[in-house]
Amino acid sequence: MFDRAQWILAGMSIALSLQLSQPAAAMPVGQVEQTAQTNSSGVAEAALNEGLKLYRQGTLESKKSAIAQFEIALKLFREAADSHGEAIALMGIGKVYSDLGEKLKAREYFSQSLPLFRAADDRSGEAVNLNNIGQVYSELGEQLKALEYYSQSLPLFRVLDDAGGEASNLNNIGGVYSELGEQLKALEYYSQSLSLSRAVGDRSGEALTLYNIASVKRDRNNLPEALKDIESSIAIVENLRTKIASPELRSSYFATVQNYYEFYIDLLMQLHKTNPKSGYDTKALEASERSRARSLLELLQESNANIREGISPDLLQQEKSLQQQLDATEKRRIELVSSPNPNPDLVEAIDKKRRELLQQYQQNQTQIRSTSPRYAALTQPQPLTLPEIQKQILDENTILLQYSLGKDRSYLWVVTSTGINSYELPKQADIETAARDFLDAITNPILRDFPKRVAEASSNLSQLILQPTAAQSGQKRLLIIPDGILHYTPFAALTIPQIAGQNTNNFLILQHEIITLPSASTLGIL
Repeated sequence: MFDRAQWILAGMSIALSLQLSQPAAAMPVGQVEQTAQTNSSGVAEAALNEGLKLYRQGTLESKKSAIAQFEIALKLFREAADSHGEAIALMGIGKVYSDLGEKLKAREYFSQSLPLFRAADDRSGEAVNLNNIGQVYSELGEQLKALEYYSQSLPLFRVLDDAGGEASNLNNIGGVYSELGEQLKALEYYSQSLSLSRAVGDRSGEALTLYNIASVKRDRNNLPEALKDIESSIAIVENLRTKIASPELRSSYFATVQNYYEFYIDLLMQLHKTNPKSGYDTKALEASERSRARSLLELLQESNANIREGISPDLLQQEKSLQQQLDATEKRRIELVSSPNPNPDLVEAIDKKRRELLQQYQQNQTQIRSTSPRYAALTQPQPLTLPEIQKQILDENTILLQYSLGKDRSYLWVVTSTGINSYELPKQADIETAARDFLDAITNPILRDFPKRVAEASSNLSQLILQPTAAQSGQKRLLIIPDGILHYTPFAALTIPQIAGQNTNNFLILQHEIITLPSASTLGIL
């Protein structure tokens, strides 16, 4: 019998997991499509399947289109008096609304689907839906209510022997206790989740839980241990990212883990405060480069950079073939390890095949690098280290200003060809307010006719983000690496920050050549 619930539940929750080596108890989409064609509710299931495909594209528009398809399925299931199908469609709609940030709408749809799953005796659907409702309550700040739903779903996952679902649920419970300030309890649940994630090969779940553990350890002022955990988490993230074949999914996935890098950078800078001679500020700068340069390939592809030049077509075809084989092998491995009673011999055989394919793929990549170092630099961008930035990018007349905006604190690194200084700036929200005020002043047709208003807005933002550079920039070239809203800020129109005893009402552009880039490594690659 075609288990529609397992399909849509797993399909929605692992939109990226087939590329990220996550386990999931689900049949392959191809099998789903084939089965749907012969199912009595095939038309509705076809709409579900189309919605799932759109959801997995990951864009705002595709998710909105997914809702439309799920609503078609919902209507058809209701007309057919198929309450189980109705539950699945309702949960699909709720999941998309949750992703879009419309938590109240999401809760409404999840709440409608829950009694239908129970009436159909679908324990798996019930467990996942309870977990979904718990997540919504948690994100709405109602932690005790979230715990109530998580506590209902946990025993169901255990009865179902769904270790992946249990790991996710335990991680969520840990998050509730962390929000409630019960850090020891949070660590207890996170530790259980981490063990299960590792046992089932859920690398993405492992990375998330390590990040959460690092957060708790930082809050308990155990900074060295927190550093170990977040570095392990980021190592997994960067490894997983290289395994995603689709550029769109790769970029989408990396966007979901930017908070890991923000945490890592902030932790390093906090360590720098207590150990200013240990090089933590340098590591933080390099972490900032890593978080930017990982998306560099997408930026260069969009600008039509010719990254295929000089590569043998045979090597490219071999690379594509190996990637496809690796994807297929990984999907099969996920099916095996996620089954209630996985066959150890089959798991070992598929693991062996995967290792062999990985070895072949690594050999292929080595050949590609030797044929075209330019290609390797673009497809697997290696961010520059501080010494490389100083040697390859900077000279005695150029200063690098690199920004990292954070929820609690922001940072600025000022790098010259011979040294580095780092500064703590106001939190992201404060900088965003000043930046929007400045942008409004220079773009609003009414406000820009009032020079004093523009000058005030320019000076306010300049004092926030440029003050630390005032005494050391002279008339040197400024290489600026913005972050967040600063990407949209015309630095040339900012005034030079005030220096005690000096009149510095000039605009930045009058004393500096200004260059802005997405990352310092860009110059080393182009």
